[in-house]
Amino acid sequence: MKKLLLSCFMLIIGINVFGQASCAAAINITTNGTKTVAPATGTYQTLCLDSNVGIKAMWYKYTPTVNGEMTISSDLPVNDGTTYSDDTRLSVLSGTSCTTLSCVDSNDDVDASNYLSTLTVPVAAGTTYYIQWDNFWIIDGGLTNLGFKFTFTFTPVSCVRLGSSDFYSPDSYTTTSANLYWDPAIGAPSNYDVDWSTDFTAAAGSGTSVSVPAGSLSYVVGSLTDLPVSSNFRYYVRSNCDVNSQSEYQGPYYGYLAKSLPYSNGFEDPANNLRDGFKGFSLFTSDGTTNPASYADGGDGSSLYSFNSTTAATDDWAYSRALSLSAGETVTINFKTRLYSGGTPTDLALDLKVGDSQTSAGQTTLVKSFVITDDTAYTQQTATWTATTGGIYYFGFNNNSPIGATDTAMFFDSLEFSSVLSVNNFNANKFSVSPNPAKDIVSVSSENSLIDNVNITDLNGRIVVQKAFDKTSKLQMNISGLASGVYMMNIKSDLGIITKKIIKE
Repeated sequence: MKKLLLSCFMLIIGINVFGQASCAAAINITTNGTKTVAPATGTYQTLCLDSNVGIKAMWYKYTPTVNGEMTISSDLPVNDGTTYSDDTRLSVLSGTSCTTLSCVDSNDDVDASNYLSTLTVPVAAGTTYYIQWDNFWIIDGGLTNLGFKFTFTFTPVSCVRLGSSDFYSPDSYTTTSANLYWDPAIGAPSNYDVDWSTDFTAAAGSGTSVSVPAGSLSYVVGSLTDLPVSSNFRYYVRSNCDVNSQSEYQGPYYGYLAKSLPYSNGFEDPANNLRDGFKGFSLFTSDGTTNPASYADGGDGSSLYSFNSTTAATDDWAYSRALSLSAGETVTINFKTRLYSGGTPTDLALDLKVGDSQTSAGQTTLVKSFVITDDTAYTQQTATWTATTGGIYYFGFNNNSPIGATDTAMFFDSLEFSSVLSVNNFNANKFSVSPNPAKDIVSVSSENSLIDNVNITDLNGRIVVQKAFDKTSKLQMNISGLASGVYMMNIKSDLGIITKKIIKE
């Protein structure tokens, strides 16, 4: 797609053969090769990708006789934007008829600078797959309505890879574990291999491999345990059909283990996929050339946004990553907002909630309601909430604005979670810190609680050392890098938070 300004949402946003103009009249592909698509004139079905006023499509279909994979690609030199279009959009659908189709997979752009399309899709023998090319970006991008060429290749495969849309979001997060979910691959292999790594750039097959049995459910559950504490990880999955037969890997997908507080997210770190596990709202990267220009908190950079509607009430959700909280831990939530509109902005409503999942149904407790009014600068919003029991929590942000007089976007940035240190109702003498004073290593132990985080602050309250643990009763902290003096050690456990004074020699 041609990259458009954010404000566009205000406007509502070789065998040569010509594809046909509807699903029912789709051209049947019988051989591999290069196909020529005429300028789109047919009916578009909104099942995989967004629609638009005036959108047209062209249709093909393919029915394999054996299991395998089909690769469809318009990423060809001939599609140069002059003779043939250099901006395409592709959907693959399946169903028993054209009225019962469902989305299998889709692709808009090969990458951020290549607006052509490529897909490899696992396919089952006897199932008809419909290929829909549309002209969405011809309409919104102001391009000439050219046709284009694409290649089609079917490859028989005995051990079929998973589809890219077969995966669900991970959940059941702790600080060291997570559950992964996916639908069974074609051919129903008895086992799968999960390859995970905390290095997002690590190639498939180069990380730690975990064997996962298919199980008896309608979906597969892969449990990862003993991961590095509060880490982010990427994972690939492949079918393992037998000792000598494995599919290609599918992925990467990403997981974000629960964090202990303090935690902040400015949506700026590419190493954490910018969002760092935050789910929902739309990501917008701005600079002096975008519209709006330089609209992140602080100017250029990334932020999130959600907008209202002038015809219906809004119900748009976003969620923090998993946070590990102790019983009695009082959490302070800070974030910043700013409105944007092409005209006079409409005030927007935002509810902050907390619950046990990254779903609206799981957000059961209202923390605070906000009315967002300022479009001249970012405004800090603040709320507090106390966890009554220890566990994993997610904070939800719900844009629940009523019908607006004008199209208005709410920008969201600089999210921070911190906790007020307090002593819960447990015996502080049950914690041992020794030696004290100490030169380098301090040992911490507890008789009746499990520790998951320790931070050390100077007398000004600045954190100078912090480390997360996997709920242990014994641990060590290295303070050799600190200057001599008095510090406060804040020990967070499943029963609460205790503060001990330590002396560095």
